Amino acid sequence: MQKRSQINYAGRKVRKARLEAHIGTQKELAEITGIPANIISDLERGKRQMSPSWAKRIAEAVGGEWSDFID
Repeated sequence: MQKRSQINYAGRKVRKARLEAHIGTQKELAEITGIPANIISDLERGKRQMSPSWAKRIAEAVGGEWSDFID
């Protein structure tokens, strides 16, 4: 089980990558990835642990490696 600080850190990386990819909203990222917007929100706020499947879809949308979003 990951510590809360690790999950929060991963969430900040998702938000930063989303903004750097010029994807302005969580809803836009949700539409691109097929991940529900409420899950994107939870991931960015550190309320939910990232799964490898979600990390891969987010990495495809924003560029980079999926492992960047897993701590």
